Amino acid sequence: MHPSLPIDPDAAIDRDAAAHLLSWLVGNHLGAFTQGNAGLKLGSTVAAYDENAARLEGLSRLLWGVVPALAGGCSVPGVEAIIEGLANGTDPDHLAYWGEAGDMDQRLVEMAALAVFLREQPELLNRQMPQASRENLFRWLSRIQDARINPSNWRFFRILVIDALASLGWPVDRKALAEELDFIDSQYVSEGWYKDGAEVGRFDYYNSFAFHFYGLLYARWHTVDDPERSARYIERARTFALSYRHWFAEDGSAIAYGRSMTYRFGAAGFWGLLAEVGHPELSAGQLRGLWSRSMRWWLGQPIFDAEGRLTVGYAYPNLLMSEFYNSAQSPLWALKAFAPLSLPADHPFWSAEEEVDTPPALHAVAVSRQITWRSNGVAYLVAPPPKHREIRHVADKYAKFAYSSHHGFCVESLDWISSGFAGDNLLAFSRDGITWAFRTEIDEAVLEDGELKTVWSPFPGCRVTTRQRPSDAGELRESTIEADFSLQVLATGHAADLWVPPRSLQQVIESAGPSEERPAAEGFTLFSDLRDLDGRLKRRVLPCAPNTNLVHPHSAVPALLGSIPASRSLMRTYLTAGGRS
Repeated sequence: MHPSLPIDPDAAIDRDAAAHLLSWLVGNHLGAFTQGNAGLKLGSTVAAYDENAARLEGLSRLLWGVVPALAGGCSVPGVEAIIEGLANGTDPDHLAYWGEAGDMDQRLVEMAALAVFLREQPELLNRQMPQASRENLFRWLSRIQDARINPSNWRFFRILVIDALASLGWPVDRKALAEELDFIDSQYVSEGWYKDGAEVGRFDYYNSFAFHFYGLLYARWHTVDDPERSARYIERARTFALSYRHWFAEDGSAIAYGRSMTYRFGAAGFWGLLAEVGHPELSAGQLRGLWSRSMRWWLGQPIFDAEGRLTVGYAYPNLLMSEFYNSAQSPLWALKAFAPLSLPADHPFWSAEEEVDTPPALHAVAVSRQITWRSNGVAYLVAPPPKHREIRHVADKYAKFAYSSHHGFCVESLDWISSGFAGDNLLAFSRDGITWAFRTEIDEAVLEDGELKTVWSPFPGCRVTTRQRPSDAGELRESTIEADFSLQVLATGHAADLWVPPRSLQQVIESAGPSEERPAAEGFTLFSDLRDLDGRLKRRVLPCAPNTNLVHPHSAVPALLGSIPASRSLMRTYLTAGGRS
């Protein structure tokens, strides 16, 4: 059941509508408060951390929407209950006590929202929380000062907490604060992008809803006493925006890529925070348009349960694509999207009319070696994968040849090929037709003159050099394969919203292929085609395993099937895809 939305999902979202939407969302979750209002319990599924941390997660993430609403003078339900929960959750003598945060603990993550609440609403906290409870809260937060935490965007959590405690006169380790601020600077590479992870170097949505989000908050608080750093954070965010705008399609949908996809419209919050400082090249109307179109697209997806609460998944409820760190409460990170509610009603972000954003057709980022472009109304991305294995379905989320806003990507892409199911944007190899391998890591990646070259090996004895050259018309993929033995090969393109009856791979190979005159995969709203420019491979359509695609529960991919000898082979394919007119 899809609940009735409180606003028209097809209309312009003004400030009153945004506030109404947030109040509806927060109100829908109030019935899920646990003992002492110290947390939320939204379902029976679990994450890798303990239940106390998971229920804290639900409470803290409500604050990402509540705090900017309060700052903007909006009325939000449940504030008193949240403050009571903060007091009880940090009281060691209360049955709802969250427990002390340990090293690498999820509690450290959730401290960030609490710190922003303290920094933005100290008077409210003083009025509604007794002094003894405030001291418990400050003492509990102080644990982050000496806890061991990930060398990644997590370091901003320590910055936010120390900064908040210092603003309230609580003793803090200013040396640790300075070290963490230096660490964040060390993660900045160039062109507006931070690398997330000292050794890993991911370039994904954590730039928008972590690094730049927290950096802009810091700049808001420290324009006077730390003007140089604040100016750096603002300038980096403005530079990043010129890349990030390419990640959104004409209808507001964003490229599905990387981890933490269940945070959904949280990726739009950056546009609201950026509007506070303005942009010399993007008008307030453009920023509002980027934000509003994204929010409208999400409101058109079945992402809420019958009670109007966010579910784990992406464009529909889906546990297959979730992370080890996703509890039933995790999707509330999306409330970061309500950051612009802190802006007054007469701010240009709210007073300007939405403007269409039409970025240049092709955008290349040298530092991340990523290319983004639009074709047939859809946003696309090609990128080399980071060196990282500690994420569920990491190859599906980062190592595919391409990603998009509308086609989604599939998980379990290689798991069911012998049964006739395949994932998107693969070049997979097999020696026995049962076990298949694609790229998971790369030996080399070079971006030059609009072409991405990657060198990779699916397994010992096979080395592949792939060159991808996208354009607004399609994408050329050219792979030079050096194999010590003969191999079966499977190449696929983008997924389309199409149901195809499953058959074994052998049956698919022996069957007739699609008409040469039309795209191989034609869905309800999308098409996708993959052509063998050398005419050696069989052209077919394969279903994706049900519920493995993030956007379409039923989906299918154009596929090329065949074999290559134990030698050097050249494989040239051309991919076209997009929305059906």
